[in-house]
Amino acid sequence: MPRTPLPSPRPDRPLRARSLRAPGAATLAAALVLTGCSSSSDDSETEPTSTASSTSTTSTPVEEPSSEPADLPEGPAGEQAAWFLEQLDPETTVSADEITARVSEAVLAEMSAEDLAATLTALAATGPWTPRAVAGEGSAVSVTIVDTAATYLEMQVATDEAGQVTTLFFAPGSNPDRAPAASWDELDSLLGDTGVDHSLQVSTVDEAGLCTPVHQAGETATPMPVGSIVKLYVLGAVVTAVADGTLTWDTELTLTDDLKSLPSGTLQDQPAGTTVTVQQAAAGMISISDNTATDLLISTVGRDAVVSAMGDMGHHDPALNTPLLTTRDLFWFGWGAPEAVPSWTDLDVDAREALQGEVPAGLLDIDPMSVTTPRWDDGLDWFATAADLCSAHAGLQTMAGTEAGEPVRDILSANTGITLDEADWPYVAFKGGNAPGEIAGSWLAETADGETVVVSLQLATDDPLALPAPVDLFSLAEDAFGLYGS
Repeated sequence: MPRTPLPSPRPDRPLRARSLRAPGAATLAAALVLTGCSSSSDDSETEPTSTASSTSTTSTPVEEPSSEPADLPEGPAGEQAAWFLEQLDPETTVSADEITARVSEAVLAEMSAEDLAATLTALAATGPWTPRAVAGEGSAVSVTIVDTAATYLEMQVATDEAGQVTTLFFAPGSNPDRAPAASWDELDSLLGDTGVDHSLQVSTVDEAGLCTPVHQAGETATPMPVGSIVKLYVLGAVVTAVADGTLTWDTELTLTDDLKSLPSGTLQDQPAGTTVTVQQAAAGMISISDNTATDLLISTVGRDAVVSAMGDMGHHDPALNTPLLTTRDLFWFGWGAPEAVPSWTDLDVDAREALQGEVPAGLLDIDPMSVTTPRWDDGLDWFATAADLCSAHAGLQTMAGTEAGEPVRDILSANTGITLDEADWPYVAFKGGNAPGEIAGSWLAETADGETVVVSLQLATDDPLALPAPVDLFSLAEDAFGLYGS
């Protein structure tokens, strides 16, 4: 049987944003199509999936960029990035032939040169785009670009030894010059300006693992959807199984078509019969939010074990998530056969379990780009309060201090989701989640002086267009850590 390790993540290091509105739908639609061209992107926290309809159709006007354009580096990736930027101008006619000459066959197998030309032309409608910040050199660069409407994107370009493009990735970006919130009141106001239900809680965690809120805004006591943050509880259940001796981190798990979910993640692309270790699956589940790895682990430890872990990790009411939905369940009931479950909330446990038994075996026939309608308000998601999320992080850190939980700290910190000064915050653990109409992120960070702080953000609405882009929302988490440390 083939055995494959899940890819190492590229931790997202989002730049800062002035506006909390997401890029226009057409812009992000193009970005998401191009995501399929990336052979190495981690798709950080776009789960169960990201869709164009989860963003605003217009960008909130912001101040015009004040700094000079950034210089692109020399080298193959920088030169290719410069060429693609030239195409993002309304006066430029994009040539499919030129794209064919520049882009690798592997990329063109996923998106034709003609389709890529059309995508670039659509992006160019609000151009020209100007480079504002650059990271990387040689064969891989990441460029923050801004258009005439002050909408920011992150463009990633990677090249092979021949200089051809092997990765072309556009994602929501943010203004590198945006000043952080100067006060808690300003931070609360930025969240309130989104106009959607929200929760922000900043807590300290003592040596006993108890959380004490130091700042709260919004509906912190209300259970709100958390999306893939539920995977913290799956990780907790895995640690418990290792401690009980029913699993080891090196136990090999076998992938089947019945366990394959939809992205985010990469394991669903591997053939049935592929094996991964428990630790590899857990690492993928957290760092790249691999949905198939998640369902593989749930199948291994059992749904009930995950619900039990919720209680053990301080969730105030695990019954909210009983019986546990797998990611396959959510995709199927939410968007594969929505008529089967008008309201998950209205069903008792027996009815829910009966429906779970009717989820089709094998590969699910659902187009990820069709996942556009919010279903969390029908109960189809996983729910927790801000206090629950803090307790979950604290519980995992307690587990990490045991022999069974030894890998946990590295698993949780492989993708930090935000950029904090490592001198001030040498350890950052993160999990985020989103689905149509919802976005959430939760971080545990340790100061150089040994303090532990948890920041949790949750937003939910029945209008996906009202949500900010993840990179913009998560910049507010950076602000929260900055305010705590000031």
